[in-house]
Amino acid sequence: MTSLRDETVTLLQQLIRAETVNDGALDSGNEWRAAAVIEEFFAGSGVELARVEPFPGRVSVVARLAGSDPAAESLALVGHTDVVPVKASDWVHPPHSGELVDGEVWGRGAVDMLFLTASYAVIFKRLATSGFAPTGDLVFAAVADEEQGSRAGVGWFSEHDWATIAADNVLTEWGGARLGGIGSTAITVGVGEKGAAPRRIVVRGDAAHASAPWGRSNAAVTLAKVIDRLQAGAPKPRISEQWLDTLAALDLPAELSTRLAHPDTIDEAIAELSAHPELGELAPFVHAWTHTTVAVTVVDAGSKVNVIPDSGSISLDIRVLPGVTEDDVEAHLAAVAAEFPGLVSVEGEWFSAANESPTTTRLYGQIEEALAEFVPGAKPAPILGVGGSDARFYRLHGANAFGFGILSSELTFSVARNRFHSANERLDLESIDLTVRGLDHVVRGFLSA
Repeated sequence: MTSLRDETVTLLQQLIRAETVNDGALDSGNEWRAAAVIEEFFAGSGVELARVEPFPGRVSVVARLAGSDPAAESLALVGHTDVVPVKASDWVHPPHSGELVDGEVWGRGAVDMLFLTASYAVIFKRLATSGFAPTGDLVFAAVADEEQGSRAGVGWFSEHDWATIAADNVLTEWGGARLGGIGSTAITVGVGEKGAAPRRIVVRGDAAHASAPWGRSNAAVTLAKVIDRLQAGAPKPRISEQWLDTLAALDLPAELSTRLAHPDTIDEAIAELSAHPELGELAPFVHAWTHTTVAVTVVDAGSKVNVIPDSGSISLDIRVLPGVTEDDVEAHLAAVAAEFPGLVSVEGEWFSAANESPTTTRLYGQIEEALAEFVPGAKPAPILGVGGSDARFYRLHGANAFGFGILSSELTFSVARNRFHSANERLDLESIDLTVRGLDHVVRGFLSA
């Protein structure tokens, strides 16, 4: 029998070669190609795949292995099949080749997240064809459009056909990297995601000829002052139990760890951490995990060099921590606007709250057990995703969702993150082997009587 690793590698290469590039347009993605690969993989196995196509070419496939106990908790393995665009000239090897070079599979999606989607398919097929009788339902879902908000994937299922992919518990992306330096035993487990509240600040001024600027209300100058105020008045840190658990797993020097655990000293400690020779690259993420962040991303004012602008705007990417509400965001920005009476207003279209799953669940305990089994001395490091994934839809429906994997000791969190959406994306065979065997351990343990 082919090993779990080798079977996963072969399927991963085929999925990479499907070239399911999602450029944001609703008619891109072409996930039907990946669906065809997966359908061929399951052909003759007896597994029935439901094929769902809410928009032309945007195909997801779902299978369900019925459990023996209707009251038992169900588990879904959810992976997306779309990938982000590439600039081929920046790659050492062709980005959709799936080449195996020096023990690494190269190609767009190798890390994000086709290796997991392939692992889920392999585990599901192996269990379904081996006579394994799960207590609760086991679901496999290979879904479209995660890279552009899931309009044609889990987001669509959430609104129109939730029963097809529903489960009480979910395993998906955002886990498995070594959070410390090379060889660290602190391994990330995705337990939640920050929310989002994009906003636009609009500034008014007086149009005038730039040759006589005195006394004029220059919208560009006001914009600069607003930006300074936003930077100076950034939201205060919040120390959560999740962050304290992650901090404990990092095993930092006691004095630094103590300061990273206190809201009055964490900002200074993050600055110190940034200078650490091995852990410095973690500093931006430590900040993001403990702060609601307000990033100025687009500044727009003026149209001609000799005209004082009478209007301008700032676009803000705001990512909120669990517990932060839309009212909190509005109050924070209203306080800034109040310092510029009659000149500044705030616009915003939507708010998505942060989401989080508890680490006291039976599935999380099974993850801890698997990490200890495959990495001696492993310590789970529960993290918040700073972006979004399909897990948020499951959490909104009341499910527990965790990002799980086991990457090799060389794949630190920073290294793995830097391969997301980047040129020369690739994944080593050891990471694939550890992950697929770890998944097998978790699924069997969770769904056994």
